[in-house]
Amino acid sequence: MDTASMLINVAAIMAGLVIYIFISNTKWGHTHQQFQYAIMLMATMAAVLLGGLARWLM
Repeated sequence: MDTASMLINVAAIMAGLVIYIFISNTKWGHTHQQFQYAIMLMATMAAVLLGGLARWLM
C-alpha cells in the first residue's frame, strides 16, 4: 500500500468519526438515540464513499 492510499484511509476514518459525532450531538441525534447503530452504520458508509471518491480523484 502506498502512502497516499494510507492517508486517504486515515482521512476517511476520521471523516466517518466526525460525521457520527456531529449527528449524535444534534437535537435530532439526541431524540433518535434508539437508532445509534444505524446512525453509526450510515456514518461509516458515508466515510467509505468519501474515501472511494478521494481514491478515484487521485
